[in-house]
Amino acid sequence: MRKYMVAAVGLALGISACNTQNALTESNNTPKHPTLSMADVVPVMEPETPEAKAKQEKFLQENVDRFKSRELASEYYVLQAQRAFNDEKLDSASYLFGRAYLMDSTNNDIFWGYGIVYGREQKYDEALFLLYRALENDKENPRLLNDVATSHLSRFYVKADPEDLVQSKKLLEQAVQLSPNEADAYYKLAINCYYLREYGNAWSYLHKSIQRDKDIADKAFIAALLEKQQDPQGLYTAQQVL
Repeated sequence: MRKYMVAAVGLALGISACNTQNALTESNNTPKHPTLSMADVVPVMEPETPEAKAKQEKFLQENVDRFKSRELASEYYVLQAQRAFNDEKLDSASYLFGRAYLMDSTNNDIFWGYGIVYGREQKYDEALFLLYRALENDKENPRLLNDVATSHLSRFYVKADPEDLVQSKKLLEQAVQLSPNEADAYYKLAINCYYLREYGNAWSYLHKSIQRDKDIADKAFIAALLEKQQDPQGLYTAQQVL
């Protein structure tokens, strides 16, 4: 979508690897995720009275007159929603994405944007429902793949479902194939591999990430990884991250 979406989900991770070290072993049961529909996640209600219907039709016509098409009107409301999101006005962003959806329910940026809002609200089931809807129409977008993967990783922190780790890793691997220079995606792959106990791969991805952005690494994560395996390249030691 737009650049703001990447930073948005970059997110709730906080890279608390050392605090959730035992997430995989502490949960014996795979959590059940709710079955959702578009009506559950996009709160745009059909008008129930003649007055409400007339008001909605007036809104639609006024926007068509103003923007020349429903598609262009939808793009306008998406832009306003992005600005509201960047200003941390999540309720306003949701409302404006709803206006955009009313104008053009096929606008893929709505699903992406709404998904990001839900992710910021830590409603990861809803976020993933919408982000996957966006991904259906934009399968080779590395930033979108990263955002979907990040929501899986964030949900893992909450529910400790290993399937979220597996899916997050799969999506991030696709993202780096499409865009090999994204430090953020490599860093999240390192985190995934840490939780999957693939420590050698975690170090490999960590080094790839810092080759592209030397400031991306988090000391808490590096310290947690060092407890499991020494840095094969010798770049990091326990003394350096104290």
